[in-house]
Amino acid sequence: MGRPALIVAGLLATAALALGTADSPLSGRTTSTSGRFVIYSKDAIRRSLIAQHAEAARTTWNAKLGSDENGGHPIIIQDLIGSAKPRGNPNAATAIFEGDGGILKVQTSIYDVSVLRGQALDWEIYRALGLEWIYRNHPPKAGKPFRSPPTWLLEALTQQERMRQDGIPAGVYAVLLRSERPPKLEDFLRAKPELMEPTSLTLYRTQALAFLNALEELPEGGRGLGGFLSSLVREDNDLKSLLAAFPSLENDSSRLGKLWTLAIARDSAGKGAELLNVGETSRALQSLLDLSAQPDPKKPDRTTPTGAAALSSIAKSEGGPFLMRQKSAEFFTLELRAHPLLKPVIEEYRNITTQLAQKPRKNVDRRVEENGKIFDLLIQRSGHVDDYMNWFEATQLDTLSENFLEITSPAAPEKRTDPISRHLDAIEDRGW
Repeated sequence: MGRPALIVAGLLATAALALGTADSPLSGRTTSTSGRFVIYSKDAIRRSLIAQHAEAARTTWNAKLGSDENGGHPIIIQDLIGSAKPRGNPNAATAIFEGDGGILKVQTSIYDVSVLRGQALDWEIYRALGLEWIYRNHPPKAGKPFRSPPTWLLEALTQQERMRQDGIPAGVYAVLLRSERPPKLEDFLRAKPELMEPTSLTLYRTQALAFLNALEELPEGGRGLGGFLSSLVREDNDLKSLLAAFPSLENDSSRLGKLWTLAIARDSAGKGAELLNVGETSRALQSLLDLSAQPDPKKPDRTTPTGAAALSSIAKSEGGPFLMRQKSAEFFTLELRAHPLLKPVIEEYRNITTQLAQKPRKNVDRRVEENGKIFDLLIQRSGHVDDYMNWFEATQLDTLSENFLEITSPAAPEKRTDPISRHLDAIEDRGW
């Protein structure tokens, strides 16, 4: 879900353009309960879902940076699912524009239904809230570059929601703590998670949440975070700007690094998650494989692939490699918590998506098909085992059979008469 830190908004300068002339008209509008979000969508159910997501994200944002009840510009969210996606656009895009009269406009456009699953939509809403916060009092001018909120903050907020829903296995923290050297702040702040492979991305998200927790525990807390974001309108998103927003650190980056390392260690003690059973693992895997490729306009008669079979088509689409990296990270997280019976299946899906992220045109259809067959056989075998155990438990007697209540003594063995036995008997008779 990472995005470049700097985006040029050179061609969108009016309110009409901010709403996107190619995407209009949009029928159906909903204003969220707080009034901070205006959602456009032809689908009333999706409008309601997006509004709920937006309000939940706003609540989390306010808890971290402080309430915005007395300020803030409305944020526009457009549901463009089903319409033609501009070439080169990701499945969701958030940007900031100069509207009529220099009014600030922040807008999120959703082009694919996959954004509504998982934390992709939350990430975009947090980015919109961050952009509005940075430029609230200093609207950008059309054609000028603008700064985005730091990626580590967006990843930390979405990771918090991910942990709330699924938990994070202690194994993730174990990997972080096994390192001989503590992580470097400078490297962390410069990292580009959108280019990371799944394992590194999962670890980065966990580090980001620990980093946010460490900053929250400083005396400045949310006020310091808000000041840091506001400073981005004129400062770079770097360690120097961050230290300036938290005077209690006394401009000592090593102190912040120690607090960050301690936060990782502390989180490792209380954020473990139990392994899932077979049924829970199966449902979680099926949720990750709830995929659908875009229909091919050149072949309208061909059935659109769904589920795991859609992975190859999605990988070849615009932004496909990025989506495969995201999906591979999700498989990795599930693999750490999965029931041992299904771990190999999830590992294979992770390997497939990792390979597709590197080589989108790689033919993996046979591997996907074989892995699906193995998954079905394992679920079937697990069901048979459950049926047998249920039968075994149901057929057990609550009381013992009377045939076993009378215990009879075994017959005495015949006395041995060989020389050694007679000698031992004689010794015993003498009392030796």
